Amino acid sequence: MLEKLRSFVENIASVEPFDAARFNDPLALQTTWTPAKSGGSNFHTHRLVEVDNHRLEFRATGGAKLFAAVFIVMGAGVVLIELLFGFVDSNTGEAANPLFIYLFGLLFATAGGFMYYFMSTPRVFDKWAGLYWKGHKQPKGIHDISTKKNSSRISDIHAIQLLSEYVRGDKSSYHSYEINLVLKNGERINVVDHGKLTEVRNDARKLSEFLGKPIWDAT
Repeated sequence: MLEKLRSFVENIASVEPFDAARFNDPLALQTTWTPAKSGGSNFHTHRLVEVDNHRLEFRATGGAKLFAAVFIVMGAGVVLIELLFGFVDSNTGEAANPLFIYLFGLLFATAGGFMYYFMSTPRVFDKWAGLYWKGHKQPKGIHDISTKKNSSRISDIHAIQLLSEYVRGDKSSYHSYEINLVLKNGERINVVDHGKLTEVRNDARKLSEFLGKPIWDAT
């Protein structure tokens, strides 16, 4: 617990002060410039895909899907090996507890399944619907947006915010970069958060052209 607290304090201390006045926009002074989503990843997890002239989607990269699939395969593999051959305790030479092996394998497979599900969740910008949403199902309409945390009317988007965060871990440290939507009321919606700055900037540029909104780059 003390180690996590120390890491949390160091993460806060590593965030450099930023002068939002450079964007010459009163709303930039009202919105928050600390990370909207703590943590992140140290590799490229999402890419922006043009579905058609009226729709863009952030989708999981092959690397992100492979990362999750490794957990699923490892977990399923452990269970399969136990079923077919059984594991042996290296200390006693006796058969290992199968219940523990099954639980271990299922834990890995379940973790991979959750990672795959959340990583593959689309982030959609649809001009025909006039909506942005994060989810496998499209909101039923404008009236449905207020009940969803990660959704907004496109007309309510004021700017695209780019932020960086230095994430400190026990074994490794890295930078992760966010694309956030700044709404007209100053609130923010996180869209993606990963470790590839060049891709974040390229995707933000495409999104800016698609939406006709400015980029506030604080990376």
